[in-house]
Amino acid sequence: MLARLPVKILLTSALIVVFGLFNQTSAQAENPRGTLQTASPDEIWPHTMSGSHFNEFWNYQFYLEDDIKVHIIFSVNNFGSLKSPVSGVRITVHGLSDKTYNLSREYNLDWLVLDKEKFTFRPREERDLYFTGRLPEKHRVFINTSKDGVNYEIDFNFSNIQPGLVWGDGIFRLGNEDVGIITHIPYAEVTGRIKVDGHERQVRGTAYMDQTYQNQMTTRLLHSAYRFVHHGGPQNWDISYFMLPSDRGERRTIGYRISRFGDETKLNGINRIQEKTRSRAFGKQIAQNLSVELDNGQTMSINRSHDDESFSVMGDLGWLARRAARTLLGGEVIDFRGQAYCRVENEMPKMGEYNYFIIE
Repeated sequence: MLARLPVKILLTSALIVVFGLFNQTSAQAENPRGTLQTASPDEIWPHTMSGSHFNEFWNYQFYLEDDIKVHIIFSVNNFGSLKSPVSGVRITVHGLSDKTYNLSREYNLDWLVLDKEKFTFRPREERDLYFTGRLPEKHRVFINTSKDGVNYEIDFNFSNIQPGLVWGDGIFRLGNEDVGIITHIPYAEVTGRIKVDGHERQVRGTAYMDQTYQNQMTTRLLHSAYRFVHHGGPQNWDISYFMLPSDRGERRTIGYRISRFGDETKLNGINRIQEKTRSRAFGKQIAQNLSVELDNGQTMSINRSHDDESFSVMGDLGWLARRAARTLLGGEVIDFRGQAYCRVENEMPKMGEYNYFIIE
């Protein structure tokens, strides 16, 4: 019966593992050891792609003029006995018109094209869905596809790309599971064109991208995950990414804050959520103010100021299919995005973009 679940349900499990999924009865959080390293261009290639289960994601976030935002996630996934391994792409466009557009595509993993000479990742040769270019010298993301009569055309070229970063070996641990995280693009400038549903714009702005990988697909011990991105310029950016397990007794997290001001790049581990207040967004109660403990003893506060969108792949399913999906996955994953303020002790406050994932 589970093998006959709709493809959209299986795509939901792909979204869940964007921020790490675990299957242990207890969760001991542990950040990597070592120092902040420059990421090698070759680290952009898949780190999994073997074994009975794997999940890997390249998460692009574009912040453009006139409050236009585009999120593109490329992926490779193996769901074990549920179905054949796949690669795919998920696209969200907000602010181009009064409608938020969402699209997902999925292809057999055998069709994936990895051109290591041109640094191109393409889920299928015959489809115009790819990223390409050796970081940090150059990069491009190109999309041309349709769904339900709506055509998506996106062509973004990157410049002033800041070098990618990885903490130690990039491996975070929760229980007995490893989660790899690499920040390939902490900051870059982008120009290009976007056309969706007849709405067309020449755009410019900034971009962020991280890569997450692991070898499990269970959601039962993860409560939520949090990103914050501030882009003030090539020498002024601040990014955080951390995860809270469902066993929240000690509120310990895995994750990091990487920031740059002038000529200095700093790394801080994020150890614990000290306090969390909640408020409603799109009918759900989510974190309004996050007060988190950094590994140097400082406190960092992230406060939502405006909510742009909320999205669940299960949203298109009927109640019976949705119930089956929640049983299979251990919950429903809701994706929230918007603006937030970040304050760190002894530093000026910064405004940026939040991206939260909540399992309920």
